[in-house]
Amino acid sequence: MTSTSPARTGALAWRLARQGLHEPSEADAVAVVRRMLAVRAWPGTIATTAARIRSTTAPDVQEAVARRDLVVVYAFGGGSYVTTPQVAALLHAARLVTGIWRTGRWQRQGDFALDDWEPLRAAVRERVADGPATRAEIGALLEGIPSLRHLATAAREGSGADSLLKPLHWFGDLRFGPARDGETTFALHEPEPRAIDDLDLDEAGRRLVALALASFAPLTVANLEQWIGEGLGVPRRRLAGWVDGLGDEIARVDVLGTPALCLAEDHDGLLASQPSGDVHLIPGYDPWITVPGTSDASLVASHRRPLATRGASLVLHGGVVAGTWRRKGGALAVTWFDEAVTVPRAAMDAAVTRLGDALDLALDVTVERD
Repeated sequence: MTSTSPARTGALAWRLARQGLHEPSEADAVAVVRRMLAVRAWPGTIATTAARIRSTTAPDVQEAVARRDLVVVYAFGGGSYVTTPQVAALLHAARLVTGIWRTGRWQRQGDFALDDWEPLRAAVRERVADGPATRAEIGALLEGIPSLRHLATAAREGSGADSLLKPLHWFGDLRFGPARDGETTFALHEPEPRAIDDLDLDEAGRRLVALALASFAPLTVANLEQWIGEGLGVPRRRLAGWVDGLGDEIARVDVLGTPALCLAEDHDGLLASQPSGDVHLIPGYDPWITVPGTSDASLVASHRRPLATRGASLVLHGGVVAGTWRRKGGALAVTWFDEAVTVPRAAMDAAVTRLGDALDLALDVTVERD
């Protein structure tokens, strides 16, 4: 049984404008990524396309990463994401809430004991202070330290490497460095080591919720549970405390009968927004869909959810998913969903032009129905 297309609302139009999709600004890469909060780093075309459809200046995400104005770090679901250093700190603080690296299962994966962490941090930080290192190079480093030699194999390969290196991202020690001969490297993130037990994780969590609302309101509690709860492993009760802790900073709104949240300062503007008829062509895993989540029925019909979950490039109409697109060279094939309204040709042409500008290509579009 198929479901109907979600309704275009003024609330989604407000979010389109806040995201720079309604009227792209002259924002640089840092400003655009800050607005998106975090975007998948691999493949690199995702972050590049997502940024360029939101700005008229063809922002160069990879150049900003090379300058360290943006960073690539482990974040949601263990994947690598491009974000600002400030947002990275909040994402990692939220991840620290879980204490997952202290669990027996995590220790078995990396063949370590809790007493290994501080010596490991110090050794790895000293190594990458001299320049980025591959997993193999970190493994070789540990092989030469008698007290850490038992960690060398785990650092070099498989789930053990993730068990050892992901927490070093969360602690603020590591970020991804530039690839070297096709191999991943890790670089020094923060110049001074954090005392992780001294961090105010709840204040960081409240600020992360506020940033999400500033960029993607209105968000439901379920949206926040998907992005922060499932994505970063934060327990629901802890997340609810962060929301409550924002107090008068947030306001409640009703969107077609569904209670949602926004920042109090955005409340009136959000309610005054009118539905948009614009079309937007976004890459797979764009934050437009990954932050609220593919299970959000106000964005994507339930029977179309697998397409978004698998990372199909999506067509938006007024903010809701109305189709998919794929490109081969300059040939752009758009599939418009049958449950959506008639294809708005002028809006579609404008979206194709914007995507072509972002990709620096002249695109020839064909549209079919599904």
